[in-house]
Amino acid sequence: MSEPLESTAILGPLILASGSPRRAQWLEALRIPFQKQAPDVDETPLLDEPASDMVLRLSELKAEVVSRQNPGRWVLAADTTVALDEHVLGKPESVDDAVRMLMLLQGRVHQVHTGLCLRRDGEVHSFVDTAEVRFRPLTESQARWYAGTGEPMDKAGAYAIQGIGALFVANVQGSFATVMGLPVERLSERLERLGLLGLWLGIPRG
Repeated sequence: MSEPLESTAILGPLILASGSPRRAQWLEALRIPFQKQAPDVDETPLLDEPASDMVLRLSELKAEVVSRQNPGRWVLAADTTVALDEHVLGKPESVDDAVRMLMLLQGRVHQVHTGLCLRRDGEVHSFVDTAEVRFRPLTESQARWYAGTGEPMDKAGAYAIQGIGALFVANVQGSFATVMGLPVERLSERLERLGLLGLWLGIPRG
């Protein structure tokens, strides 16, 4: 039997190029060994840049920055945004801004785009996954109450579907994990195709 080209020791754990606790929680749940290294990149959207293009560009940029600092290691980066009619809704700058965003979303369907990039040196695998989320109708007083909890303040689109914000979601079409910032279904498929699940977890290749 031939020896494998790489071992877990040589491969090293995955490097998560993100400071997001939710993405780290997903990897912990999947038992994928990883280290965190949040990149410092300019996340300003380009002029007239579509939301899906923006998250792909930023995920690739984050992966590139961290990969340069860690030659030979696999790096995972992601970027998520909320879009309504192709208008990007970033993180609110104030409570009033959060209320404004929530009132835009209430009673309507919006898109959540997550760009993901796996990179090792010059080898790059990237894609965008999109889910559609329908909000229940909200009153301004309900939106202001939610904004006052503080939960929306560091979230794209001013809500957290894994928290109190779930109370305002009518339904989701697509991956719930994508809305949370890491499309684990497509990620696991890509990791298996690259043979990384076997190396990190001992799962036989299909």
